[in-house]
Amino acid sequence: MATCDLPASQAENPSAAALHQLKELLERDTAFARALCATESTEAAAKLAAEHGIELAPEALWRHRGTLVSGGLPTWRG
Repeated sequence: MATCDLPASQAENPSAAALHQLKELLERDTAFARALCATESTEAAAKLAAEHGIELAPEALWRHRGTLVSGGLPTWRG
């Protein structure tokens, strides 16, 4: 039987783990936060995240667009 280093909740939901990583990166890297806010689509944002080692589907970013930055403002227009 294989073992996994991730907590059970993250192993079951890799998207949630990636979103957590993205939020941490946004908090500690202001240049990345500015670059993410400057993206014009969730596809561009997913590509930027992937360039920083965070794999997320554009759909996951879209669903959480209002919770990625402080204040709860949407990152991309609806």
